[in-house]
Parts: sequence; C-alpha cells; structure tokens
Amino acid sequence: MTYSYDPNLADDVSLVRFHIGDTDDAGHYLENETIQYHITAGSTSTAIINCIRYIITKLSSPDFKQDWLSVSNAEARQGYENLLVSKKQELGIYMTTPYTVITHAHRADSYENVDGEYTAPDGAP
Repeated sequence: MTYSYDPNLADDVSLVRFHIGDTDDAGHYLENETIQYHITAGSTSTAIINCIRYIITKLSSPDFKQDWLSVSNAEARQGYENLLVSKKQELGIYMTTPYTVITHAHRADSYENVDGEYTAPDGAP
C-alpha cells in the first residue's frame, strides 16, 4: 500500500487528502489505493465524503486505558463528524439516507395519471 500527497494538488488523490486533512505521511488514515477506489466508484466529491465517513468509523472504536496509557477517540471523531457536515454543504452533497424515498404525486391506489385524467386499466371497474 502506498501514500503520497502533492501539495500542488495536481492529482485527485492529493485533492481528496487535502479536503479530508489526511496529509501527514507519518499518521495517515487512508492508503492511495483506498482513495482511488472511491474516486473511481463515484467522483472526487463523493470520495471526500466516503473517506471522511471511513475515518469516523476508524475513530469510533472504544476508548482505551491501561496503566499510564490513555487513548480517547471521541474528540477526533467529533472533529471529523463536523468536517463531514461542512464538506457535504460545501460540495452540495446531501446524502441523508442510503436509499431514495419515492413519493406519489397522486394516490397510489387511484387510476389518476395526470392531474384530472383517469385511465382505468382494461377490466377494471
């Protein structure tokens, strides 16, 4: 697995890294291949959102405390959750649910096709 970041933002992977703040080689969350997968599967904008969600998932592990060592992910996770909201607004992406809600303009049990026009199927009363 590889890591790269071009501060000139000359490639899509670097652009995604810039937006998600994953620009430190020593402590990066995502590998280039993972970011490239999300870019290929959607767009740079959706890759940014999906990568932030991935980082939130990684930071959602329980806090750890042993003797003198204490690891708390709560503050870092909250920071990324705030980043996710702001990036969705900035990029115009409003994915609130993983599915689409379909609404009918007319009652689903009527034969109304267009306002005021009713066409009953053959054999219907």
